[in-house]
Amino acid sequence: MKKQIIITLLFCALASSAFAQNNATERMLNRYLSYVKIESQSQYPMPEDGPDAFPVQEGQKQMATFIFNEIKAFGKGVEVKMSPDYYIYAKVPSNMKKKVPSVMFMAHLDVTPEANGKGINPQVHRNYDGGDIALGHGLILSPTSKQGLHLKDLVGKTIVTSDGTTLTGADCKTGCAILVTLIEQMLNDKKFKHGDVYFCFSQNEDIGMAAVCMNLSYFDKVPDMLIDVDGGDYGQFSVANFTAEGRTYLFKGNLAHPSNGKANGYADARTAMAYFIGQLPPDTHPSNSEGKQGYIHCYAGDTLNGGQDYRISFRIRYFDKDDGARYARCFDNATKKTLEAFPNVEIQLENKALQYDNVAYSMHPKTIEVIKQAVAKTGIRMEPVELRAGTTGAMMVAQGLPGGPCIYSGQQAEHSLFEWCCIEELVELTSFCKTIVDEISKLTISIKM
Repeated sequence: MKKQIIITLLFCALASSAFAQNNATERMLNRYLSYVKIESQSQYPMPEDGPDAFPVQEGQKQMATFIFNEIKAFGKGVEVKMSPDYYIYAKVPSNMKKKVPSVMFMAHLDVTPEANGKGINPQVHRNYDGGDIALGHGLILSPTSKQGLHLKDLVGKTIVTSDGTTLTGADCKTGCAILVTLIEQMLNDKKFKHGDVYFCFSQNEDIGMAAVCMNLSYFDKVPDMLIDVDGGDYGQFSVANFTAEGRTYLFKGNLAHPSNGKANGYADARTAMAYFIGQLPPDTHPSNSEGKQGYIHCYAGDTLNGGQDYRISFRIRYFDKDDGARYARCFDNATKKTLEAFPNVEIQLENKALQYDNVAYSMHPKTIEVIKQAVAKTGIRMEPVELRAGTTGAMMVAQGLPGGPCIYSGQQAEHSLFEWCCIEELVELTSFCKTIVDEISKLTISIKM
């Protein structure tokens, strides 16, 4: 009889756990679907908008308003504000007597303009069988393809795709769903102890402008740690990334007849431009760059004034500040040699901008440690990587704000019609973020940068 009671209790416990898991999955699914149905594509500013333009589309405003009202409806225990630029700032205040480092989690409300985002019709594939998924309109998402490789790990799970005509907005509505659910869970778990936890839902990340209108004065202080929930590489989080600079050079010439070029002071801007590019060392070209090696890339050129003037644009990328200094010397040398070779041509450095910076320069020294501890506690795969790319956190560093890692958010095949996610992963990643908060609560405020 006693054995039967134990078996019955175990069965009830397993049934209760399964019910709770199913309930969490359904709640996450409904939240995520409510987000992806909002068409919140960002759009690049038009030239006529001016240099300081920060366009926010109606769908972006709708997305911000929806999440603002959702968080506000959670009631007491969370402070939430929406800025005129439709950023959402939220705070769950500390419920501890001990002072511990604060943390800010981030996601963005816009989706990329690089694929069709109008008329999103999400498709839910329950109990995924491990085979190809027909999205519709002839598109197949396969576990043998680059876009669907991670599907092989998700048999039996709930997969959400588009109908093959649009993206889904998984980048970054997975992150939004994770963080809103995290706020909800923290408020509902009265026994959960934590320090100050901040949240920022930004705009225009997918056009590289997330940090432009970010205003942390909406908070009572600048958070100690920052974690960006926007990664698309399964099981990874960034610990460093490229520093990104942009340069634009203008070569001003004239159209004097070449037969008497010297006498007429012929300024051949096109040849001078080509000579300038040729002075840059071949080892700095992207085709010779891998790992933590940086590069200089001349990626665009424009002919002006009927061929009299030329403008060229460069991307400069590096991990090491010494490489950045070396690349600056390369440009100085190219300018000097070109002016010597073509003294009639005028060279103007029209624009020099820091686009994003390495988060490793300003990351809180305990950030990586607490993420690794959360990995050990939850068993979720999350390995450190150095990104040959940028993140919202990297954009923040360029604005003089603190930086931090970008963790996997469950988005897959982002910026494409194949975009998809697994709902159970979003549930797990919410628990992962909550565990990070718990690990931070064990630290002390005495830890400084």
